Amino acid sequence: MILIALGANLSSHFGTPRQAIFKSLECLKTRGIEVLSCSPIFSTAPVPISDQPWYQNAVALIKTDLEPHELLKLLHEVEHEFGRVRTVKNAARVLDLDLLDYHAQVIEDNSLTLPHPRMHHRAFVLLPLYKIAPNWVHPVLHTGVRDMLRALPQSDLSATSIRLSHKPELMGILNVTPDSFSDGGRHIDAQAAIAAARKMIENGAGIIDIGGESTRPGATPISAEEECARIVPVVEGLQDCGAWLSIDTYHPQTMQRAIAKGVQIINDITGMEDAESRAIVADSDVDIVLMHMQNTPQTMQNAPHYDDVVREVYEFFEQRIALCAASNIDPDRLILDVGIGFGKTTDHNLKLLHNLGRFKNLGVRMMLGASRKRLIADVMGRECRVHDRLGGSLAFAAHAAREKIDILRVHDIPETCQFLELYHAIEEHSHSNSH
Repeated sequence: MILIALGANLSSHFGTPRQAIFKSLECLKTRGIEVLSCSPIFSTAPVPISDQPWYQNAVALIKTDLEPHELLKLLHEVEHEFGRVRTVKNAARVLDLDLLDYHAQVIEDNSLTLPHPRMHHRAFVLLPLYKIAPNWVHPVLHTGVRDMLRALPQSDLSATSIRLSHKPELMGILNVTPDSFSDGGRHIDAQAAIAAARKMIENGAGIIDIGGESTRPGATPISAEEECARIVPVVEGLQDCGAWLSIDTYHPQTMQRAIAKGVQIINDITGMEDAESRAIVADSDVDIVLMHMQNTPQTMQNAPHYDDVVREVYEFFEQRIALCAASNIDPDRLILDVGIGFGKTTDHNLKLLHNLGRFKNLGVRMMLGASRKRLIADVMGRECRVHDRLGGSLAFAAHAAREKIDILRVHDIPETCQFLELYHAIEEHSHSNSH
């Protein structure tokens, strides 16, 4: 695994600092470097020289045949091409590229120290690193990135020191099933699924959600054994892929197998209803998506009824958060999904979408999964093929961005990524011009 850090806080002929990070990755590609994945960009308060703009920081996972010193030389050449002039230490800069780790090699000489000597003290390195290599272990300290983050002073992780843009993290949907509503059968072969996941990561997905059982309305349940046979080879093939791995399952046995294989998220449509599931995830570090669903996939769309859908779903989450806390699952690990299309009518779905902001009051992260849903055709009032629902899916993306939803679960990664980048750029420009 080869990891580099990218930072900038001055505009250049390549554009804003954020644009400079993207442009520098493109520049590396033209020089033969394969960029496997890049973290979200974090905004970081400048220290110790505070009288300068906030930094934009990211970490990228790359692949190259260059040796460490050759790679460092190339990074310096790219910095120079962007107009970097090395002056005072910690001064503002148009681009800063650092080599963090090179296949866990330990090097210390006059020109290079690996791993980077100060990285374990820097939130602006550890947070983006955690996004793309959550299982990375420091080759000298023998400490994982999660534990290094926990060791940082809380002030280093506060919003006054570092923050992630409000652009939702993209979770790419990867169904290794023969009967899912949108892409059933396309990725049933493990190698095809692995290739599709890597393409989604290349196009901007920070999370891959792997599902081995269809949960569309009326779907037939399968055993945990069959589910594991579908998903485990895909998980194994995506180790160190530069994205988090999520498993879409309600089977405790599948959760246990997936956690043992190193996944970072369990996405449970039953909202951790099963006590065995809660015990398994409590004994791990994984994050958990709690989704709301009325009844089961087989019966959920048989005349769903609520007296007040927003209040009832809100109360469901209050109860599940408390249940998880009683099972030693910290709220910081939880992600809420209101379950669009899972036991809801068109009216129920629209009311939940309109009131998404209310659920943020529960104090935990939120995910929206509405991509290509039947709701789009229902609102249009006419039949609309699943693959012709991109426009409606992007409307959901815009709403998620406006409501500051943390994760957006989607099928169309390139289009959604492009949409959100432009949406975010317009919002940033509007914000900067209002001050």
